[in-house]
Amino acid sequence: MNIDRRTLPLTALRAYEAFGRLGSMSTAAASLGVTHSAVSRQIRQLEELLGVSLTEGPRSATRPSATGLLLLPALARGFDALEDALRALPRTADSVDVSSLATFAMRWLIPRLHGFQALHPQLRVRLTSDHAPVDTSASGPDVAIRVGTGAWPAGYAVTPLFADLTGPVVAPALAAQVTPDFAHVPRLSSSSRVGTWEDWAHVAGHQLAPAKDTVFEHFHYKIEAALSGLGAAVLPEALIRNELTAGRLIAPYGFLPTGMEYVALLRPNPSRPARQFRDWLVQAARA
Repeated sequence: MNIDRRTLPLTALRAYEAFGRLGSMSTAAASLGVTHSAVSRQIRQLEELLGVSLTEGPRSATRPSATGLLLLPALARGFDALEDALRALPRTADSVDVSSLATFAMRWLIPRLHGFQALHPQLRVRLTSDHAPVDTSASGPDVAIRVGTGAWPAGYAVTPLFADLTGPVVAPALAAQVTPDFAHVPRLSSSSRVGTWEDWAHVAGHQLAPAKDTVFEHFHYKIEAALSGLGAAVLPEALIRNELTAGRLIAPYGFLPTGMEYVALLRPNPSRPARQFRDWLVQAARA
């Protein structure tokens, strides 16, 4: 084994450090904005490269091995040192760091970003996807877009964008099979946002037929499955507005508020570009 700075597997090491620190591959995947399988694959490749077993236990309860436990403290110190170095760097005045939920970024934010760039061509947007709580360290984002009911980081300016409205949708080919209990249409769910069917049924006053949902690892997989006619999915109206307008999806019972809200979170003492991006978000949400 010949590893030096030129060949350090940083992505795999970061995946293993997150797994060891957070206790599960699913949680590590969420914090890194990647899939469970991506974290598992990175750790497996790291084990092959090092020639040691870094994990043990059953698939459903994988944990660091004794050898892995020897590696984790050094990884933590190394990544902490990198974070400290990055925090010491001054932020540039011509860029804005934005953290967004992945599906929101793909289906709502990115298709509209040209509007911000047209208004502020001198500014550069650095966009990352993240489902984890907002990184409030000095190296965290200038603006974070999240959905929830509150308990946002202390000191952050919270700007509401729009309410989270959800409802079941299907491809037109399945519309005739829809009944209020969804007994005749497969139900689609995602592991990244659980309980959507039960929450919708409770608010809508519907009784769902007993069924085993088809579960997808990511929210955007569920959207694509619904578009492909694989079943019905409870989805946010804001993320599928174009598909509804084009008739590619049908919402037989409309959309109801979940009690959550999409918000823009601005770090304390924000830069001018951060304020400009927040203001543009508000205008884009109203359009």
